[in-house]
Amino acid sequence: MTVSNVLNNRPVVQPATREAVLKAVKTLNYTPNSAARALASAATLRIGLIHHGAESALLSAILVGTLRAVSRLGAQLVMDTYDSADPITGVERFLKMDLDGLLLPPPLCEMVSAAGLPERYDTKMIALAPGGELPNMDCVRIDDEQATYEITRILLEKGHRRIGLVTLPGALVAVSRLRGYLRALGEFGIAPDMNLVWEARPTFDAGLELAERVLIEDRDATAVLAGNDDMAAAFVNVALRQNLSIPDDISIIGFDDSPIAVKIWPSLTTVRQPLAQIAEQATDRLVDALRNPNSANQISAKAIYVDFEVIERLSVGTARS
Repeated sequence: MTVSNVLNNRPVVQPATREAVLKAVKTLNYTPNSAARALASAATLRIGLIHHGAESALLSAILVGTLRAVSRLGAQLVMDTYDSADPITGVERFLKMDLDGLLLPPPLCEMVSAAGLPERYDTKMIALAPGGELPNMDCVRIDDEQATYEITRILLEKGHRRIGLVTLPGALVAVSRLRGYLRALGEFGIAPDMNLVWEARPTFDAGLELAERVLIEDRDATAVLAGNDDMAAAFVNVALRQNLSIPDDISIIGFDDSPIAVKIWPSLTTVRQPLAQIAEQATDRLVDALRNPNSANQISAKAIYVDFEVIERLSVGTARS
């Protein structure tokens, strides 16, 4: 108890005793265990994270940030998967596991919001990187519209006029990114050609299928804004197999700045979406709301924005005249 009083800076300890404890702490290189503290105070929280596809770069980044936060905060992380054919049933099953709070990655968070689960369950939920603001759920995200606007402008300033955009079918991010894309084209006085806006699932295999169609059968674009880095890598793969030079014949931009962006050649120009930071900040907010129900940080269906960054590498160049 004396050690606890010293480490928590309580004034009930005599100066000589405090000095002796602090000296022992320094000698032993002792660090308080936040998880043990939480257990001792019966304050351990069970934070759920549900996902689909353990191999995804998105989940890896989210997991890094979440684990960093729960370790620091003394909370317990509980993970589960959901079936993409019936995601809402999977989430509802998970919610019945006595969770205090739930972290929802994209695009699942958008499905959960649309299904009205935040209103039907007492469990506090927070969305990670949705493509837009959600009416019934707090979220931490970047401004996808502004990010797409900025990368489209970069291509326009390099002379590109036939710019393909890959969007995710049925997701809010498709709407946000399309708005940014159209805003940039409008500022350059370019009428949009919706034949250059393509839909595909955000996977490497789906990217391959799309790239084979638009780069082999009907190559019209001089640049492509892919939905994520995996899809951008698929476009690079197909372009090189077709003996197209990157970026001389075609420029390719990814999204997220995941590890694959620098593991392929040429390295990808991409938008750095700090998913680990988003997950850590969301976990911080969720735990604070649970432990301090009367605080100003109560979850209240609002968006918290974090900064993105355009990372320019070798996959983008000036358009040929």
